[in-house]
Amino acid sequence: MIDMKKKINVIDLDSTLLPHNSLIYYVLLFLKNQRCFLPVLFHLEQRITGKITKEEFLKKIMITARKTTNYEKKVKKFGLSLYDDIRKPMLRFILENTDEFTINILCTASPEDYVKYLCEKLGWPYISSTLDKNDENFIHMFEHNKVIAVKKMYPKQKYTYHLAMSDNVSDRELLKLFDQSYHIKNGKRVKVNSTK
Repeated sequence: MIDMKKKINVIDLDSTLLPHNSLIYYVLLFLKNQRCFLPVLFHLEQRITGKITKEEFLKKIMITARKTTNYEKKVKKFGLSLYDDIRKPMLRFILENTDEFTINILCTASPEDYVKYLCEKLGWPYISSTLDKNDENFIHMFEHNKVIAVKKMYPKQKYTYHLAMSDNVSDRELLKLFDQSYHIKNGKRVKVNSTK
């Protein structure tokens, strides 16, 4: 019997699909904003000195940034601009491993606020860090949370876990789930495992 299950490719964003960390540029975008400058600087100082976790930092930055005027317009422009930064060889490799039965999914700890616009342009679904409209419920899409989200949204009973790529060692657990997985180092692909 032919396996008609759809395949999924899961790709990390920062330092994988992109040659840089998009969050740094997102923070800089709001550091330039007069109204945001001091609170963003304060959160940065707290993060650098270890007073708050990566998760708390991201949540606080998103809450602060969302208070700026024309926020949605700014993040849309920013999200779309990231498309031009994509590593072309990386995208080419992903597309070479994509057929009509494959879904490419961007899976990132970066905020949904701008990730959604980049993915709209790519035509890919995404799994990312989210914060509800009331700025209360925050999901940091990091480490084990990525594994939980992928398994929940794309259960193994229905999907073949084809290809995964990430630069981050924290994604080791996620990479192990896939038939082909690559650790990205300085833009180069290093094969992690193959269950075939």
